[in-house]
Amino acid sequence: MSFSQARQSFFIISLIFAAITWLAESLVHFFILDHGQPFELIPRDSNELWMRLIICSLIVIFGIYVQTHANKKMDVEEEKMRTLKATMNTVEDRLGNALAGIKLLLAGAEKSNLVNKETYQKATILIDDAFKDLRKLSSIEEINEKERLKDVYYLEIENK
Repeated sequence: MSFSQARQSFFIISLIFAAITWLAESLVHFFILDHGQPFELIPRDSNELWMRLIICSLIVIFGIYVQTHANKKMDVEEEKMRTLKATMNTVEDRLGNALAGIKLLLAGAEKSNLVNKETYQKATILIDDAFKDLRKLSSIEEINEKERLKDVYYLEIENK
């Protein structure tokens, strides 16, 4: 379902349901209530017409109401995602620059024999893993929150 369809889905469903209700009401009158009379999609009886219009209008109005609330909820989710992406991009940029600087310092220290080769390799592996995690965070497409403690949440990032 495309984004624009999701923004109109409840409204469209309510229109379809109202049309089905109108048609079903006409069929009930044709087969059961007014047996032997010709089929009337638009009834001649003003009371019947008025009642169908009211019922179908209420169905459509309810669909519009539900769609409005669904759209507001989607707007909030989109805003949360935009804010999260902006935050994660900022974190990736700032922390990535700091990690790259640390990696350069370690390389210089290793060349000057201030840090042994094993320590340098382990630290480089840790820094590279942190870079990978930062990339995952900055390319997040869906918010999956897990509650760790009361009122403490973290993002669940899947490995891709």
